[in-house]
Amino acid sequence: MPTTDSYGQGTSLISLTDAPSIPKAIADLADGVIPRGVMRFASASARGATITSPQEGMVSYLLDVNRLEQYNGSAWVTPEPSLVSATSGISVRSGFSLNDFYGYRQGRVTVVDIYLARTGSTIQADDGNIIDTECATLPSGWRPTHDTIAGCYDTGVVHGGWVVGTDGICTLRTASNNLSTNANLRMHITWIRST
Repeated sequence: MPTTDSYGQGTSLISLTDAPSIPKAIADLADGVIPRGVMRFASASARGATITSPQEGMVSYLLDVNRLEQYNGSAWVTPEPSLVSATSGISVRSGFSLNDFYGYRQGRVTVVDIYLARTGSTIQADDGNIIDTECATLPSGWRPTHDTIAGCYDTGVVHGGWVVGTDGICTLRTASNNLSTNANLRMHITWIRST
């Protein structure tokens, strides 16, 4: 009588008391292992023609769209990547102090929120422009991978723009009014990583 695998996956294994049959033993093993691995198909329609009754937990890779999908019990879906977060590792330049830092990354999307206080002298605004002022450096792993990315900030009174480069340096670029000492800057930026 066939036994099953010791991992609880229900894969039938031939036992010594079964009638000898190498083809049956191979077929039982293949039927138990293949549906639990990553199956490759030319397209979703090719997969549908092959797997007429998918089981929850099955995983397939579609070659035409280069996409991994899993069957969730009712549909084939793309698995959601894990959420990664950070609250430390940012370094702040002289003239600023850190109130808070949050970084969130899921898949290729990165979101960074920085909350700084201006501790240095007032930064003068001239028709919406200020002298480029470096205020912080993002930690490694939380920097754009392909280009300088633009974001916005708000103090509750003043709003403006800032950029972060692939080196992680955060630079204030514009301000709707003078950026005074003790102003709290709430900075937000989102980008899609290239790798």
